[in-house]
Amino acid sequence: MPPDNAQNPVLGIDLGTTFSSIARWTGRGTEVYQMHTGETELQSAVYYNPGTKETLVGKLAYKKGLLEPDNLALGVKRKMDDNSQKIAIGGRDFSPVDLSSEILRYLYRNVEEKFPRGIFRSRGTVVTVPYYFKAHQCENTRKAAEKADIQCLGILQEPIAASLQYAWDLVTEYPDEEREETVLVFDLGGGTLDLTLFKLRLMNEKLLFEVLASGGDDRLGGMDFDRCLAELLLEIAGLSLDDLPGMEKRRAWQRLIEQAILAKETLSVTKEWYVGINNLVGEKHLDLTVKKEQFEECITEYQDKVRDILRQLWVTAKLRPEDVDRIVRVGGSSKIPCMQDILRDAIGEEKMYAPKNELTAVAEGAALYAAYLDDPEVFGREIEVTTRTCHALGVEVMGGRFFVIIPPNRKAPCTSSHWFAKPELHVTSLDINVYQGTNRAVKNNSLIGTIKVRDLPPRQVDIKVTFSVSGDQKLSVRTEYEGKEVQNIFTMQ
Repeated sequence: MPPDNAQNPVLGIDLGTTFSSIARWTGRGTEVYQMHTGETELQSAVYYNPGTKETLVGKLAYKKGLLEPDNLALGVKRKMDDNSQKIAIGGRDFSPVDLSSEILRYLYRNVEEKFPRGIFRSRGTVVTVPYYFKAHQCENTRKAAEKADIQCLGILQEPIAASLQYAWDLVTEYPDEEREETVLVFDLGGGTLDLTLFKLRLMNEKLLFEVLASGGDDRLGGMDFDRCLAELLLEIAGLSLDDLPGMEKRRAWQRLIEQAILAKETLSVTKEWYVGINNLVGEKHLDLTVKKEQFEECITEYQDKVRDILRQLWVTAKLRPEDVDRIVRVGGSSKIPCMQDILRDAIGEEKMYAPKNELTAVAEGAALYAAYLDDPEVFGREIEVTTRTCHALGVEVMGGRFFVIIPPNRKAPCTSSHWFAKPELHVTSLDINVYQGTNRAVKNNSLIGTIKVRDLPPRQVDIKVTFSVSGDQKLSVRTEYEGKEVQNIFTMQ
């Protein structure tokens, strides 16, 4: 009996910094679910009420947080690099995995509640992450899915999901045509920038995605633009929040950010916008008109960063901008005209492509991949994805130096090993810190975990450390000496 794609579908979830979405495979294409509010996107906001012990997610959480900002968490995705940190909301400590699981759980239950109790159950879900996420950030996302009681089929990088949606559009439009394209996915969302170059091959029996190079910044996105514009509005109005008491200041800032977001979105389609906020600072109002040019000037620093990342991408891939056949543009912030101008200037207007919905294309691509993982015959052709490592992987050695075991832009899956001498004769256990990054000093890279090696002999031996990276950037570690595998516990940060 064929699967019921309504009651027991496979799902794709785009877990975003500012907005998230969920889609399913219908059997013939993808469908994005609407939230209870009628929107296809869920605000990635979590609110905790210490009085009722109630947790809210989405637009209602955000609205309540405008009045009680100490009870609100935003931008949790940016904190997935350290699950040991505590995020206090409503007087209670949450980890980034805790809060991300609340968002994932809400997305799933939003769909589940559309059916009579006990009827709906997904066959499996693919959750997306930025391509530029490090190994421990991907693993923390996987943990959040498990904590949300979601059957996670796999973690998929957002640009691959977006390119899969693009490839599906091509296959649907040209079912019998074979083609090869070099595709740049430009994914600029609320919190992260991902640039990924693909070689896309459409064949009768296979869809092949080969990553050529990637670049990005997990601290560059719409949230940064909102802050810059909010600060500009205060400057134009001659106002300051510095003298306001703590809670009043946080409330005023939330009100200001809300208007900055509206202004940013409107200035993508018009030349100026009026912003008015009554009694923002005491009895002083914010009452002004902001122009598109002023907004674009205030985010010049981020435009320059995008250009630099784009330039480095050509170097890494050993390609030129003119080698690109198509730019797939996704993410809400990719709609900002000055960001589109960067792509037009570098590659050309005629190569620009936007999915039917830039905001949900990643979730739809994830649903397509979930369908393939659930049934490899579903599309009548094989899907092959060849990824590359985004960051160098290595360990800390004497002097706080970073020793690289797997270099950046290595085809994945991949494995690499190195021998290290045990530093002390009588030591039988050893902790080895694992880092990802590009700097020679470990302090300037990201600590992603620790290898706890146990049961070593109390004499001098050399230890072989082997790193293996899967296609979805999952890292596994093996240690051995004198040909014997030795026990280790690899704990992610």
